[in-house]
Amino acid sequence: MIVVSVMLALYLGWPLAFGGPNRVVETPAEARGVGATVAPQPGLSVAAALASALETVRAAKPETCYKRYRREVNLCDGASGAACRLGAADHWDMCEATGFWPK
Repeated sequence: MIVVSVMLALYLGWPLAFGGPNRVVETPAEARGVGATVAPQPGLSVAAALASALETVRAAKPETCYKRYRREVNLCDGASGAACRLGAADHWDMCEATGFWPK
């Protein structure tokens, strides 16, 4: 823990002590001047784009992690049933964390 604290202090303090006028990190005031804009699509209004995106999401509603877990557990049987259920529980946990069922 002490080593990590010293390394963090060196990492953050080095530019302050030995840095020149060339700063790597922008100040918040400088960052506000930089803006990102989205280029408009020709012939497509914002309302139409949102409506089409919403329809796509509704149409392709994926199976929830719990439903997939229950389906996988129902397929487990026999001598390797406990290992299969444990693997399905691991996959369920990964799915809840990442949003995708592992292969």
